[in-house]
Amino acid sequence: MLATTPPKAIPQDHPYVEVFSEIGTIEHFLRLAVTRHLPEGVTYAHFELLNYFMRHGDGQTPAELSRVMMMTKGAITNILQKMESLGYVAVLADCADRRKKRVRVTRKGLDALACIHRDMKGKTEALRDGFTDNEFRAAIPFLRALRTFLAEVSSEAEVARV
Repeated sequence: MLATTPPKAIPQDHPYVEVFSEIGTIEHFLRLAVTRHLPEGVTYAHFELLNYFMRHGDGQTPAELSRVMMMTKGAITNILQKMESLGYVAVLADCADRRKKRVRVTRKGLDALACIHRDMKGKTEALRDGFTDNEFRAAIPFLRALRTFLAEVSSEAEVARV
């Protein structure tokens, strides 16, 4: 019997597959670039949460943070405990409802984030030199629409499972 080689896959035009492949690859390289600049004991999740506080302010409950960070309550609790032990956040009782907790970013947390951003300045400048603001702006509407669509589809799937 002669051994036969399997037929070669014929590339097909599936732009949605290419889009998700590119998004995944971009996310991988972004995470890799950031992780290389994180201080000892700081994870990418810590960095994301510090960035969130810098852009949106602090004072959220852990449950609110779990929703916006798309993490389970258990995962956000673990992250907050580690960040609190590093001195980057303080988890305090809510003045209006003592059963709730509120998360505040500390000066040490803001300083750590500023240090990470300073360490990454060369890469950030290279990115900005490689693409114009208009190129970034042109991508935003499609990416927002895709995110919104996927969030709606995911929500519908959750409701359908219940």
